[in-house]
Amino acid sequence: MTNAKWCIFGAIITLLAFSGQASQTNQHNIVMIIVDDLRPVLGTYGDEKAYTPNIDRLASQGVTFNQAYANVPVCGASRASLLTGLRPTKNRFLNYKTLAEIDAPGAKSLPQVLRENGYRTMAIGKVFHHPRDLADVSWSEGVHTSGMPHTTSLRTDAGIKQDEQLATPDNTSIPWYESADVDDEDYPDGKVKNKTLEALSFLASKDEPFFLSVGFIRPHLPFYAPKKYYDLHPLEKFSPFFHRTRPSQAPASLRGSGEIKTYSFGDYVYNSDEFHVASKRGYYASVSYVDALVGDVLEQLTFLGLRENTTVIFVSDHGFHLGEHNFWTKHTLLKMALQVPLIIAGPSVAKNEKSDALLELIDIFPTVLDLAKIPKPQHIDGQSFTKVMTAPSNTHKKQVYSRFKNGDSIITDDLIFTTYKADDSRVEEMLYDFTVDPYETINQSATPDYKKHVNALKTMLQNCTKYHQCVTR
Repeated sequence: MTNAKWCIFGAIITLLAFSGQASQTNQHNIVMIIVDDLRPVLGTYGDEKAYTPNIDRLASQGVTFNQAYANVPVCGASRASLLTGLRPTKNRFLNYKTLAEIDAPGAKSLPQVLRENGYRTMAIGKVFHHPRDLADVSWSEGVHTSGMPHTTSLRTDAGIKQDEQLATPDNTSIPWYESADVDDEDYPDGKVKNKTLEALSFLASKDEPFFLSVGFIRPHLPFYAPKKYYDLHPLEKFSPFFHRTRPSQAPASLRGSGEIKTYSFGDYVYNSDEFHVASKRGYYASVSYVDALVGDVLEQLTFLGLRENTTVIFVSDHGFHLGEHNFWTKHTLLKMALQVPLIIAGPSVAKNEKSDALLELIDIFPTVLDLAKIPKPQHIDGQSFTKVMTAPSNTHKKQVYSRFKNGDSIITDDLIFTTYKADDSRVEEMLYDFTVDPYETINQSATPDYKKHVNALKTMLQNCTKYHQCVTR
């Protein structure tokens, strides 16, 4: 944005801010930032390669949750599950094409319940995977996508015009990374950030409390970010993952995603050392780009005098493989594809704390309703963790549940157990022990020493999938 435009914009938001401060004094607002495909590669999670000062600052103002997991490792299904508070099943929330209004007819979304209880609700960017999903009932102000194709490129040599909408799923002519020397606002996520700043000014001027959800698409492929964020992450900073083969004794049903292969790699050879290093660099640069945009949003909240009565939730829809076992992106029932960053800061949240409580994304729905003092609908599967937000040493659940395609997983503090129904009706199993094998290199499901664990976890999983009794406390 040019300096002149910023001056005009600043004058407008100043007037709106001061006109709205009085009406906002006793209201509890919620801002939920959802980042696409983000695993916990953040400074607050101890990642020494990360450059995320703004998100780390948010963490210092609230609680960082070390054991938060997605219920489905794919965008559309995960977001539908999160925003309805419902678990996935073999017939519900299956893939990126998921529409909550079709898979869970009659279920109310989180913004819908808030809206029905006096909140003004708004979505900017990618919130539901499909903007039209439950839009009429969820959002007071509609959905503002700001032209958010995943594959918008700024390179003329790629044959793609700026802001061009690419509807085809074949991205083979599109480079999988880009570092154009441009401003933050020249990419779609930067435009979403600008729209968010305007939305906050508008919402601050209203009498109702608000729920604003903001969705950034990076670090989702392709790894497009301004050059200055690539400069923060030189190639020599990275090396390929140490275990480039499948986990030992892994069942045939464990398959990686082919999503990354839909892009062009130029002169790089897929899964070569050089490809691994360049991909990691692109991912970390994209994360740093999103961090800067999050920082601008947080500054706007402070400028408008909203921080004292606003809870900020920062979360991802699922994790991401960065070459572990030569897997890329998501779509597996391994920890790297399921673990998400979750940071919450607000007036009723402990400051600069970390929690090891087990959480799943469906728990966000009832937690937000608790913060807003709104009763939980009967259909919700998630459980509120507000007691952990005020006292991070508290526990929450003994296990959490995830599923994808033909697989179902139970995750505890130390173990992840998965059963697959194979194509020939056989049942395949995986068990990884985080305490001795944090990178999931050896499947222990057939190891005699783990037989007791396998039997107990198998019973939990059967209760959850067959009888829908996911007893978690």
